[in-house]
Amino acid sequence: MAVNKTDPRVVKTRNSLRKALVYLMRREKIEDISVQKITETASITRGTFYLHYKDKHDFIKSAIKEILDDFFAEVMVDSDDFSLSMKRTVQVFSVSRAFNYIEKNADIFDVLLNSEKTDFFYEQMYDCLANGLANYCNTVNDPQKQQSVPLQLQISFIDSAFLGLIRHWLKDGMIYTARYMTQSVEKMFNQFNSDNIISAGFFISEEGAPVSDI
Repeated sequence: MAVNKTDPRVVKTRNSLRKALVYLMRREKIEDISVQKITETASITRGTFYLHYKDKHDFIKSAIKEILDDFFAEVMVDSDDFSLSMKRTVQVFSVSRAFNYIEKNADIFDVLLNSEKTDFFYEQMYDCLANGLANYCNTVNDPQKQQSVPLQLQISFIDSAFLGLIRHWLKDGMIYTARYMTQSVEKMFNQFNSDNIISAGFFISEEGAPVSDI
């Protein structure tokens, strides 16, 4: 029987299971987490679990994908004001939305980004961000204009720096607010020469302007 993913009951069940997974991952290795532990923590039956997932691995894979999909659906926004010479629409990354979203879901992102048992989540988040950066750079880059730093190095550097910053922000107990973090990232990106570091334009401020232009 097909499962309607938009059914409020289905959404509630999946959210309960995700919360249970995060709770257990904070305390145990993934290989020690059983379907029984997951369902008991989520207060649902095993029968309900198997209506949605084939097994534990299918559930974990789906849960991680849903977390990443939800995050990037929130932080990626359309922009057609990234260049005076072009009016094409491109997707860019909202720094303020990212920090606000992570702040509201700190329990999830802390355990998934700062646990040795969940390096796979970091790698998947890294790849999603890198793909977004690459798509942006390929869209706005002028092939006739030589970059001072190869695009692949720009992407690797910014991707690693930004996710590393998020990791330490969570690990340090979020002593700074999401708003302060956004403002700080804006100041740091301001140090880039946006004429030569094209990837910096991928990140936008709360007001919608590239952070490197503020």
